[in-house]
Amino acid sequence: MCTAIKINYEDGCVMGRTMDYEVPLNYNAIYLPKNYNFCNDLMGNSLYSKYKTLGICFENRDPLKDGVNEHGLIGITNAFSGFNLYANQVKPEKTNISSLDYFTYALTNYKSVEELIEDLPNIHISTKDYNGENVISPDFHFMFADSTKRCIIIEPRRGKLIYYENPYDVMTNSPGFKSHVRRLNQLLDLDNLEDFNSVKNLPGGYDPISRFIKAFYLTKMHIKPNNYKEALSYSYNIMAAMTMPNGFVRNKKYNHTTYTRYICSYDSKYKLLTVKSDTNPKVYQLGFEDIVEEDKRQAFFLDKDFIVEKFK
Repeated sequence: MCTAIKINYEDGCVMGRTMDYEVPLNYNAIYLPKNYNFCNDLMGNSLYSKYKTLGICFENRDPLKDGVNEHGLIGITNAFSGFNLYANQVKPEKTNISSLDYFTYALTNYKSVEELIEDLPNIHISTKDYNGENVISPDFHFMFADSTKRCIIIEPRRGKLIYYENPYDVMTNSPGFKSHVRRLNQLLDLDNLEDFNSVKNLPGGYDPISRFIKAFYLTKMHIKPNNYKEALSYSYNIMAAMTMPNGFVRNKKYNHTTYTRYICSYDSKYKLLTVKSDTNPKVYQLGFEDIVEEDKRQAFFLDKDFIVEKFK
């Protein structure tokens, strides 16, 4: 239950997301250096990072949920439920990896969306390793963008990863990307958005289809930013309209509520991570220039207590 958007400015773009989760979790920012062994592939081989990366993880563990690398490649993971999305055996001639680790692999190994797409046929995601043992491989799909402002969606389909160009600059959850675009065209005249009565007719639900349409409309109709600071600010404004308050959505599977745990937004030009929690309105920022020991993995933690500042 997450929403992601991209906002362009003159010489870059930002990508923001809500992290909506159904069970308690701890999250924090991490820095992954070059030549860092972030996981093993499904053949038992160590995988290392080529590029420095910043992102958000759960429980201070290496698999990233969103992030940016030193070349400005930005990405987001989202839940994407389906049936038999991944293969159940490895292919030795390919790079075999779990869906849990693929996102980190992408950010730490590609400079651009173009590089990522070129290597996509060589990637094989499986739910089992070379011994036939089950591995953690959640149902995910992914959105990526880079400093050229090109944006794509990557989805699993019939055991393969496929990509779609994403001029809509939005991602939510299932159904598939083509279904979202079809519903979008049924509701909106994309060439005449000014004629749409958003006050009356914009979907207000929190299901993935409604969120996709609302996020698209808010992103496309928003005032265009002049620079990265305005783009970051606007991304938080739009994401605030997509957040889920604690207690609003009751989860029948777990004895908890599904709500927005954090909002983050990344910048492609200055390679920045920014993030705020659901309980603290303060936005925290981290850039590669803030890293003192660049050869060492480092963790950064948000203050989740409510913070205010007095007028000066």
